[in-house]
Amino acid sequence: MSSSAVESFNNWILKAQKMPVFYLVDELCRKIMKQMAARRVKSMKWNSVICPKMDTKLARFIDRGRLWRIIMSKGGLYEVRCHPPKVVSIEERTCSCGYWQSTGFMCGHAATVIIKACGEEGNLVDHIDPLYLVDAYRRAYEEPIYPVVECDIPDFTKEGDRVIKPPRNKRPAGRPKVKRIRSRGEESYTKPNKCGRCHKASKHNRRTCKEPSDI
Repeated sequence: MSSSAVESFNNWILKAQKMPVFYLVDELCRKIMKQMAARRVKSMKWNSVICPKMDTKLARFIDRGRLWRIIMSKGGLYEVRCHPPKVVSIEERTCSCGYWQSTGFMCGHAATVIIKACGEEGNLVDHIDPLYLVDAYRRAYEEPIYPVVECDIPDFTKEGDRVIKPPRNKRPAGRPKVKRIRSRGEESYTKPNKCGRCHKASKHNRRTCKEPSDI
């Protein structure tokens, strides 16, 4: 119910929004090509197994759970004595907090159980989804986007069948809308109306107010 991703993308291509269609696509291709190349070069400098951002988060989870105690219920099922207590299943890769099964990345409760009960601090990677590994990140950006040379670009300035003409649409009457159409269920941030008679925030006014008078 949110358009934050669209608004972020529009802000990313702010200078290219008013370009013609052909130049807009060409500019988008260049921006994505530069972004993928920069991330490819950046990932080659990483020495960790997990991506640095998630590796830092895992270290923070481990440090947070150093004072927690664990109690084994059966093989692979543990209770973590924190506030509030949590139940961790190593075999099913689940935690009662819901973070592990929803993201594929272990939470602090699961990391605490694996370290204290199993003594596998060096094997925490085996319990993390492979998508968070550096190898998966590098594979995502290993295929380059090849630039288009000018000799392969058709000349759209010459008269002929390739001339792109504007559509034959008439401008609609009235002032064009500038406000974004909100999705169903999206909260409105408009200031609520205040009645001048009952002084309550509501949708009515002094003339249509039906609240009982204090006088």
